[in-house]
Amino acid sequence: MPTFILNLYERFGLNAYISGDYDKAERWFRKLEAKEPESIAALRNLGVILMAKGDAEGAERYILKEEKIYGRSFNRHAALADIAYARGKRKEAQRRYAAALAEPECAPGGSAEAARPLMEKRCALCSDEVSFERTRESMRTFMEAQELRERGDYEAAVAKFRRSAELDETNWPALNNIGTIYLNTMKRGAEAAAVFERAFTISRNPQIARNYEVAQRFLQKERKGKK
Repeated sequence: MPTFILNLYERFGLNAYISGDYDKAERWFRKLEAKEPESIAALRNLGVILMAKGDAEGAERYILKEEKIYGRSFNRHAALADIAYARGKRKEAQRRYAAALAEPECAPGGSAEAARPLMEKRCALCSDEVSFERTRESMRTFMEAQELRERGDYEAAVAKFRRSAELDETNWPALNNIGTIYLNTMKRGAEAAAVFERAFTISRNPQIARNYEVAQRFLQKERKGKK
C-alpha cells in the first residue's frame, strides 16, 4: 500500500484522538495495524488510545511489544509508567518514571523537559504507600464521576471529578472532564477555559490544548453575540 495512504490513516487517527473520539481513532489505527503491525505508529498510538479508553492492560501489551522490538526509550518508559500508575503497580510505576526522568530528553533544554514536573510528582507519590493509596481513591472517585456523567447527572459528576483531582494533583484527566462538561453540556465557557488552562499546567497533553482553544473560540463567539 502507498505510504501516503498509511500516513493518512495516522493523521486521521491522531486528529480523532485529539478531538476525544477514541473509537474513531482506534478504527484508523487498526487500519494502519493491519498493514504495518509492527510499526511504531501503530503500536504506540494503539497503546495510548486503549489507555484513554480505560483498557490499561491492553495498552500495556502494545507498549511492551514496541519496547521488545525497538528497545527502551524515554517515550516507552513514560508510557509504561503511566500505565503502571493507572493499574496500581506502585513500584513498577516508580521505576519507570525514574527511568524516564534519567533519559536525556528530560534534561533541561531537552524535548521532554515540560513533562518532568508531572513525572517527578508521580515518582514521589509512588515512593510512599500512604500517598499512593490516595491516588487509588482518586481513581475510584474518577470512575464514579464517569458513571454519573453517563447517567446525565452533570453537577454531581463535576463534583466527583473535582474531588478526584484534589486527591491526586497529577490527575489532569479529571480536570479535562470537568472542562468538557462545562463547555459541551453546561455552556459555561469561561469556567471551562479556566479548568483547561489549569489542566495544561499539569500535562502538556495535545487534547487539553485543543480543548482550551475550543473554549476560547466559544468565549469569543459569546462576547460577539452580546454586542
